[in-house]
Amino acid sequence: MVKKLEIDYNEKKEIVSPSYVDIVSKINEIIDIISIKKTDDRELI
Repeated sequence: MVKKLEIDYNEKKEIVSPSYVDIVSKINEIIDIISIKKTDDRELI
């Protein structure tokens, strides 16, 4: 299961966390999960 990213802001309302790398890795994790599910669904047909 994919965990939700918590967003932290500074006094200027700029995002300080998560970093760009964290965001990209989370997106890749979601894409991997979707790809696996699509593959499993095709095998059932």
